[in-house]
Amino acid sequence: MIETMEEILSLISEHRLQEYRATNIELKSSWDQDNGKKISAFSNRISDFPHWMCVGIADDGSLCGYNESWAKRTEEIISQHINKCLDPQIACLGISCHQLDNKWFILIKYSNPGSVVYWNNSAHKAAGTTIELMTPEEIMQLTVSLPGLTDFSAQAWSGQYDQSKVVHFATTVSERRRETPLASISSLSPDYILERLGIKQTNTQRILFGDIGYRVVKYDRDGNPISNTAYVGLYGMLRPSFIDEIQEWSKAQLDITSEAYPIKALKEGLANAVAHAAYFDSVGDIIVELFPDRVCISNLCLRESQYFANKWFSRSHKTINRVLMETLRLAGFVDELGRGKNLIFAESLKNGTKPPEVVLEKGGRYDRWRLYLYGGLKDKAQLRIFDRLKEKYGDEQKALIANALVLWRGHTVSDIRQYVDGESSRIFAEVLTDLGGPIFYYQQKDQIVLRRWVSVLLGEGKDSKQLSAAEEADLLDFASKLQLDYYRGYITPKELRNLAGMGNSSSEIVLSSQILRNWKERGIVRKIKKGLYQFAKREPVINMDHILKLLEVNTSPISERRSQNSPENDTDKH
Repeated sequence: MIETMEEILSLISEHRLQEYRATNIELKSSWDQDNGKKISAFSNRISDFPHWMCVGIADDGSLCGYNESWAKRTEEIISQHINKCLDPQIACLGISCHQLDNKWFILIKYSNPGSVVYWNNSAHKAAGTTIELMTPEEIMQLTVSLPGLTDFSAQAWSGQYDQSKVVHFATTVSERRRETPLASISSLSPDYILERLGIKQTNTQRILFGDIGYRVVKYDRDGNPISNTAYVGLYGMLRPSFIDEIQEWSKAQLDITSEAYPIKALKEGLANAVAHAAYFDSVGDIIVELFPDRVCISNLCLRESQYFANKWFSRSHKTINRVLMETLRLAGFVDELGRGKNLIFAESLKNGTKPPEVVLEKGGRYDRWRLYLYGGLKDKAQLRIFDRLKEKYGDEQKALIANALVLWRGHTVSDIRQYVDGESSRIFAEVLTDLGGPIFYYQQKDQIVLRRWVSVLLGEGKDSKQLSAAEEADLLDFASKLQLDYYRGYITPKELRNLAGMGNSSSEIVLSSQILRNWKERGIVRKIKKGLYQFAKREPVINMDHILKLLEVNTSPISERRSQNSPENDTDKH
């Protein structure tokens, strides 16, 4: 078995590299995407040794004679194929270019990461020299026998570390758990603390207190970097002093006295970068970029992390650094139940700042996760809407979701679907079909349209006692189809005011009555009795089944508001 790259390089230089000499090496004169099937097949062999694929080397072990340009181009193609086809990506331990006598070749190192390895969504096995697809039974058998994805944070490590950070971390844990008197912590040796935490001589120790670092880049108003400082020991990102540094610098740029960013959202964003970075490559490459009006926290991540991007109202989560996550949880830095995403979004909205955003960028074998938090003065209009929604619903989570729909009004409901799952989906469906809510949903165009009172609060509509022609046309289309769909077409002036986002002042009561009388003259409605009208038959605009299908929710139909009284018995004339 060949264990190290040095052994391979030595065998190549001695012209002794042959496949038959070791069962964990493959020689390829060139790269083809189908070669990945062998990576899958040999990764699915249980072995204590890594596997190697040498590209640019003939079956007899001789170098094919490619130049440096070929090597760089082929390395990029291999990286793209692995990024696209290999699952999980961490099965690939490295891709490197080498040259001997000006002849270039590429080495790919891979091994089983603790789970079944797929190429192009298929798991393969090696039967002698033949590569075959694994059967579902074989996949299940291998899955059961494997321990699960390799936890980088649990692997062994030895090296220098910052002892003062260890003591500070232990103090934080003690304050949270109230176990060890704070005065006695300083008397404990850092080694003893690490041993008590269960992370001594592991990569978790290295990540938090050792040589794994992060960079802080500051920009001026024109987007030009004015400083780029590197630090080591990621625990430094979590300490109050670093968070204070971000706040103070940003406050000076924005010329404000209040906090630039919601403190809980900022803490959670920094902690998530530490907890979820893909340390397998470039040790996570965590960067904190400070702009005058926003902060960007980024790190390398696995390709499948795309599923979690912008899912602010979802508890779905996946922990790849289990030991690190548990260590951070002890000190209260992270929430392993998936509630951190919601906290970041909720704190931003409650503080009247622009909603956070996650952008994923492609980059080599791993993606880059960028979380943007926006700072600055609070948006008073947004805060007024949130207060109004809390008053209406009496439930902060439902008010947050309703507010989110207002802020996402430029997106289709089909797009918004990716932000929602689980228990939140039902609430989204309820808000989308709420006649008195802040928005209404046009199924035909898959659009969210603001109710009139929301437009007024946002400054996008006029606080007028008269409706414009466009507003009346929208109200007619919405009200007629909605009332016919759910309430047999019956409508009162009060319900019309509800749908239009009007208040109940005397002038607005008169206006709603005038609108209905005008519709009666145009033959759009007929008068049943004083204060009660009925629309002529029209096609309903909202289809609840369509909404639930978009959100992939199984729920009972929306309950009718008039479950107790029929329209004919409605005594509210105004």
